[in-house]
Amino acid sequence: MTFPAPYMKLPSSVKLKLKASQEKLELTEEAEEMATWWADCELTEFGEKEKVRENFWNTFKSKIDKKYNATALDLLDFSDIRTHIEAAKEEKKNRPTEVKKKEIEDRQKVNAAFQNCLFDGFIEKVANYNIEPPSIFRGRGEHPHAGKLKSRIVPEYVSINIGLDDPIPPCPIKGHAWKKVVNNPEATWLCHFKDEQNTYSSSGKYLFLAAESKIKGMNDLKKYERARRLKAIIDKVREVYVKDMVDKHDYEKNQLGVATYLIDKLALRVGNEKGEDEADTVGCCSLRVEHITIEEEKHKVSFDFLGKDSMRYHNTVDVIPEVYELMKRFQ
Repeated sequence: MTFPAPYMKLPSSVKLKLKASQEKLELTEEAEEMATWWADCELTEFGEKEKVRENFWNTFKSKIDKKYNATALDLLDFSDIRTHIEAAKEEKKNRPTEVKKKEIEDRQKVNAAFQNCLFDGFIEKVANYNIEPPSIFRGRGEHPHAGKLKSRIVPEYVSINIGLDDPIPPCPIKGHAWKKVVNNPEATWLCHFKDEQNTYSSSGKYLFLAAESKIKGMNDLKKYERARRLKAIIDKVREVYVKDMVDKHDYEKNQLGVATYLIDKLALRVGNEKGEDEADTVGCCSLRVEHITIEEEKHKVSFDFLGKDSMRYHNTVDVIPEVYELMKRFQ
């Protein structure tokens, strides 16, 4: 896997300033890098969101020396940094074609060593072997953690999974070392890492084989075969969930019948319980009363919730009478 390039400091003449006095702030390298992220997005639709501003400031304010008395994000002037970034982007855009071509070739040479691996004796392509650079977390939709920070991933956060007798791949960054080297023949991941400075999510990321690999192809085949088996019995499944909904003596069957109906007709994800450090996204089985409105118009139900990746699902649908009456009862 490849790690992002180290941060390149701004020229000494480019500084973050206080708006009122135009006093220049001296920042650590870490804080300066954060300032460049914010300068780049401050005037965008994303940077204007109140939650994003709040989340960014809650982290960034601790990086500023208290002597500057910077008590709010609005008191800071990022314009010099933004002007420098825009000029650098323009300069990069206007490079000669020969220079761009040479850079691509050099990058391909570096990446070539990470594009394939030996898996069960076969050469297989690796999926995304580039670790994302540190940045401001965006998420999708109205993610509650948007604006918080993704710190720099270093080898000390990375565990690699190799063959029992295979040589340990050298760490690509001098002076660093892998967190763990394991041999787990039951797992298909090649490496695992977690942003250990991240305070808003406990989940990590995995590096797997590419989609065209043999093992990924077999997993996809199993999914398609399962879909074929479902197609053969889908009418029976629908008969069963309708029967469950009209059972007047079993409340749990009523709930199961409605949930199965919604998954079938609206293609909702099943959903599961979320931890306190995760975004409040839901699926069919974790919907709450506030996510559903029973409309006055007969047999219409409205849904409004955050689904996978915090994407809003907002939809008003017609349902069968049994579902309409049961959902009124569930509330």
